[in-house]
Amino acid sequence: MATRGGRYSGKKIVIQSAADGSRQYYEHDDRGMARSSGSGSGSGSGSSRGNYRHYRSGNKFRGGARGGRTWDGGWDEDRSSRFPEGHWRGSRRAGGRGGHGPRRAQYKDDDTEMAGSKERNRRQDQYKRRGNRPYTNNPNNKMGWHKVLIRDGANFDRQEVLDCIKSLVHEPFIPVLYEVDGRFLVFYLEDNGPAVQAISEISRRLTMPSGERLNIFFNRSPPPVRPLTSSQRDKVMQVMSARYSPEMKRLDLKNFHNDLTLVKEGIFCPLYRQPNMQIVVDIILQNIPLVEEIDLAQNKINSLNELERIVSTCSNLHRLNLKKNKLPSADSLEKLAGMQITDLTLEDNPLCDRFRDTESYISAVRKRFPKVMFLDGQELPKPIGFEVDEEVTKIPSSLATYFVVPGAQGLVTVFLQEYYKIFDSPDRQKLQEAYSEHALFSLSCTFPESGPGARFTTLYNSDNRNLKKVSNNERRHKLVIQGRSNIGKFLDTLPLTSHDLMSFKVDVPLAEASLIVAVVSGVYSQVADRNPPIRSFTRTLVIIPEGSGYCITNEQLYLTNATVDQIKKAFKEPAVKEPQSGVKLDEAAQQKEAMISRFSEASGMLPCYSLQCLEENGWDFDKAATVFTQLKAENKIPPEYFPQNPS
Repeated sequence: MATRGGRYSGKKIVIQSAADGSRQYYEHDDRGMARSSGSGSGSGSGSSRGNYRHYRSGNKFRGGARGGRTWDGGWDEDRSSRFPEGHWRGSRRAGGRGGHGPRRAQYKDDDTEMAGSKERNRRQDQYKRRGNRPYTNNPNNKMGWHKVLIRDGANFDRQEVLDCIKSLVHEPFIPVLYEVDGRFLVFYLEDNGPAVQAISEISRRLTMPSGERLNIFFNRSPPPVRPLTSSQRDKVMQVMSARYSPEMKRLDLKNFHNDLTLVKEGIFCPLYRQPNMQIVVDIILQNIPLVEEIDLAQNKINSLNELERIVSTCSNLHRLNLKKNKLPSADSLEKLAGMQITDLTLEDNPLCDRFRDTESYISAVRKRFPKVMFLDGQELPKPIGFEVDEEVTKIPSSLATYFVVPGAQGLVTVFLQEYYKIFDSPDRQKLQEAYSEHALFSLSCTFPESGPGARFTTLYNSDNRNLKKVSNNERRHKLVIQGRSNIGKFLDTLPLTSHDLMSFKVDVPLAEASLIVAVVSGVYSQVADRNPPIRSFTRTLVIIPEGSGYCITNEQLYLTNATVDQIKKAFKEPAVKEPQSGVKLDEAAQQKEAMISRFSEASGMLPCYSLQCLEENGWDFDKAATVFTQLKAENKIPPEYFPQNPS
């Protein structure tokens, strides 16, 4: 055995001769570092994990810090006999710390970190490039999404793993879409770099009750995309209902996708995605059109395209909060321009940084919302402009009913009472007598596709002629029912109903001798086993004289869900009132209808003007006949009061 000095001071070269005359060289490091060289030159390189290489008679052995595995599948001796306690197993060439002493454990009660030094990680990971730009996976970045993966987490209860993480991590976080993915437990974190860093630092410290330690990884990730199922849409509507205040008529959708109920159900519904906003707007329009305030802050909304649909329906909306979203410019507000918004919040949107001064910002907002009085929580100064006195004339108050000809009111009222008396009965075949021989009828509906509002709507879908849903011209033509008997048969197939006559509103904008147009709206209850739904209807009737009476020649029936206000008022007042004479209303109506028919035959006037004459004379037939005879003798009755002979 011989030793060599110089730069190998403190080391020994062991030369051993074999029986066949070959020589083997061993380099021995007094510090416990084993090196070998097949050339005998004394040079060698150490393994990054302190492995040693041993060449003997052409057989290669490889050992590690915890015992080496031989090529034939066996294990060499334990690491405790190979390396002394506290020995640093690394080298400069492999990225280790060389001879600068042992590296301390990274965590308490943990072994020495074996994955390599920070210097090596910096070289290998920090300067990975994409094009000419350095890429860094820095978890301290507070913006953006991260995907957290827990290896072998699927073997344990999800909630148990999450509770263990929260016990070690003091940074608050909300796990989005926490689920099993193969052998991993996976969840996403949004804009929470500190929490990602804190979670990554407990990797291999996360110890389950069984004693197994779990590794945690993270990656930068785009936002997850998950279309909502039908059941999830119902859950979204329930959450919106819980966030709505009927007293204040206020809907709170702030940071909606992080709602704890949705997170617990595994539902991810960000409102910056168009399909999700479409669902939310549909729920608003169908259930709370009278909403006065909507809070949409912190939803990363970058477009108001879907929200544009509330402009014409939610006319009472006057407070809107769009704080902390992604609206790029003032042009984004054009979709809501003209709304009577008085309180608007837009701060922390990119559009706010596009203005050089406050005045131009206020001017741009008032250009879209002229009624705004508060902007970003601050009261705005009164706009400078010409003072215009209020108009002396006032808009006439709205009326529940309107008749262009007063005499038509009684005729239409009697007609509707008789019509709906039969319509709400089990047998509607008699209704065909109310239609002319070549009458036309069509039905159109607007009902939600899912949720409580969609109950019992399938009975209407096959005959729905809604022009927004039926694009085929041939099908549109087939959905128009023609003929008196066909209309009677179709009406008899519709679900049984009970109409609230006290909710009816009647408009008669046209009442001529040869044509009457009546628009009737109200609510009805669809008869069901329990909890019958309240729905709204609008009937547009074109009525013409036929024989001694009137018949419907064209009808368009529109059905939809009743509004919240309509539901509250529905069926609150009795539909049948007893007149002072003690005769029931339907019997009195029949008597009046018979009197109108008799007076029309005797006078020769059209039924609507016969009705007018009887009403003006207190339904006294003889008095009305005397007045008619006197006026006719004085030639004061217009010729259009009588049927016109076709030319």
